[in-house]
Amino acid sequence: MRDIERGRFKEEIDMTKYLGLVLVGAIAAFGAGCSDDGGGGSAGLCAMNGGSGEVTLPAEIDGDTLLCADCTYLLVETTYVISGTTTVEAGVEILGLPDPGEAGGFIVTQNGKIDARGTADSPIVFTSGLPQRSPGDWGGVALLGKAKLSYGGNACDGDAGECTDVLEGLEASETRGLYGGADDTHDCGTLEYVRIEFAGFELTQNNELNSLTVAGCGSDTTLSYIQTHRGEDDGIEFFGGTADLDHAIVTGTGDDGIDWDQGYRGTITNFIVDHFAPRSSDPRGLEADNNGGDFNSAPRSAPTVSYGTLIGSSGTDRGIVNREGTFGIQSGLVVVGFEAGGYDMRDTAWAQTGGWGEGLVVQQSCFFGNTPNYLVDDNDPNDAMDAFFDEPDELAVAGLGNLEEDPQLGDTSGSTNGGTPDYSVSNSSCMGAFATQGEDNGTDWTADWTAYPVE
Repeated sequence: MRDIERGRFKEEIDMTKYLGLVLVGAIAAFGAGCSDDGGGGSAGLCAMNGGSGEVTLPAEIDGDTLLCADCTYLLVETTYVISGTTTVEAGVEILGLPDPGEAGGFIVTQNGKIDARGTADSPIVFTSGLPQRSPGDWGGVALLGKAKLSYGGNACDGDAGECTDVLEGLEASETRGLYGGADDTHDCGTLEYVRIEFAGFELTQNNELNSLTVAGCGSDTTLSYIQTHRGEDDGIEFFGGTADLDHAIVTGTGDDGIDWDQGYRGTITNFIVDHFAPRSSDPRGLEADNNGGDFNSAPRSAPTVSYGTLIGSSGTDRGIVNREGTFGIQSGLVVVGFEAGGYDMRDTAWAQTGGWGEGLVVQQSCFFGNTPNYLVDDNDPNDAMDAFFDEPDELAVAGLGNLEEDPQLGDTSGSTNGGTPDYSVSNSSCMGAFATQGEDNGTDWTADWTAYPVE
């Protein structure tokens, strides 16, 4: 499927632009399922193509639509799910190859929903359609919802900049890119056993899409067993909202592994960031913000983050950076090998009302082989952080149970060469992504459905 010639893609791009409205308008005439059997209420794009082969996704999907596993889907420009539910069957492969200047993203708007449920044996894969794949080949996946952002409780009248925003990477006038609102339960849909590879298309200089963006999605959204691999920008980024994430792995991303801001208040548990190939000037394993314009703006970012393994590499990457007013509880983490530091707290987070030790807590985590494990903010004229970080075991002394111990990870090198990495932790004092205290009881939940291709 990956020996597709660019010329044929170009022909299909032109045909899609010419017939896009016809295709979308005709969807309602077809029934559900991979064959045109006349049943169900969803349109099957594969059935419209004769039940097999390659289908170019239209610029807009309007109404309930089925992507079934008998076809391969070509993403040659940004596709917006305008309304209805787009159901993606287990085993579906969506190949991105944007025309020059096109983002090639898959964006589920506020009024649409996705139901993508793969399995461990048959994951759903968004990847590059180029014969030789590399980071930034295509855009990425974005889910846009109606949950609250940290904009100070402004009345939600729909104006961007008050209670809503526009997805980064899109023009400010792009109404299909709006997210945010007042519904903290809003359901953006389901991603389960999904891989997103070689994403992060650069729209303009230093303006890439994330592999997966979750913007303003609420607590009814389901995000489980998701891998992003070799993306050009962030692996997974949350903008506000309350969506939870579990069993996620970010491998070889160019910038931050997992990022949040604008009032994100969900739960992230059982996750891995293997930062073996950072390419930005300031990559982080976790980059945690609230609101850069007003650190105290409500609702404040305050996620609960637990049972994670963060692995650094040579260069400028840092393990955890908490800044711009974020709160939250970060526990049971393993943070190893970040040459620019394991833990960094900025923007007077320790001095805010309800700050360090109350609203912001890092606890029961192992830091090892970082340079240093805990950073001291020597730029603060009051040396406010010195009280927490000037002794090697100060976090443990403070009663938070953090340790500077070798977690004894397995051989993780497979993630860089197409092999099978081992993220298990042998030191019983450390937890990490497979912690026995978590719901998986030490099980390697990455088995079978993940992949680590070099190209």
